[in-house]
Amino acid sequence: MRIDVENLSWGVPGKTIVRDVTLTVSPGETVGLIGPNGSGKSSLLRCVAGLRTPTAGLVRYDGVEIASWPARERARKIAFVEQTADTDSDLRVSEVAMLGRTAHRSRWRGPDATDHAIVEEALERLDLVGLADRPWKQLSGGERQRTHLARALAQRTSGLLLDEPTNHLDVRHQLELMELAARTPQTVVVALHDLALAARYCDRLVLMHGGTVVADGAAADVLTAPLLREVFDVEAEIGRDDLGHLAVGYRAPVQREGGFRVHSG
Repeated sequence: MRIDVENLSWGVPGKTIVRDVTLTVSPGETVGLIGPNGSGKSSLLRCVAGLRTPTAGLVRYDGVEIASWPARERARKIAFVEQTADTDSDLRVSEVAMLGRTAHRSRWRGPDATDHAIVEEALERLDLVGLADRPWKQLSGGERQRTHLARALAQRTSGLLLDEPTNHLDVRHQLELMELAARTPQTVVVALHDLALAARYCDRLVLMHGGTVVADGAAADVLTAPLLREVFDVEAEIGRDDLGHLAVGYRAPVQREGGFRVHSG
């Protein structure tokens, strides 16, 4: 699926949070959204998912504007995993994953054999088969995150939007998740704070700052010392690790006149 974002802006009264963003994600591409806290990454993802209505601009899936689409139709095309998505219910892991099948069946039909097979596959891909009957309230933060990812995979969509999906995950599951995102035939947009993971697994990086896109391209072109200094307020060195992956080393925060400059969330 191709995703087009055209001159998109969004905000709240008195404050623009996403400003005039234009972005194209090609079918099957994995694009990493990076930037400091408050740069607009999460808000942009929610606009692309159709969960927020832009104040200007538009979003298209495969050339079709989505503004008038009902939620059920969007859910058949794109899955969205939020940064934090809690619930007061005590569903089991398999039941949460089964929610991903809701848009694919009528309101009066329960899950069938196909739905169960798809959910089983999603649980296996996220290493959750052994937790299938575990109640939600007994899960760790990382297990909950992986359960929501399984729900998104069970939707069987052409597009996948992930907002900080590696939060709460241990190193092994971070790497497995990013391998999945990089290898899936789906079109993926993933917001990340870990620049090393973004550089290693994403086909392209989009750097946001102040609600707008300030750089868009290959990791080596986006993760440069001058850009990191300007956007993240850190002195950094860019190199390669022993495996040949792009590596970012941080020396110190940038010192401004009157002390260190600190971004608020």
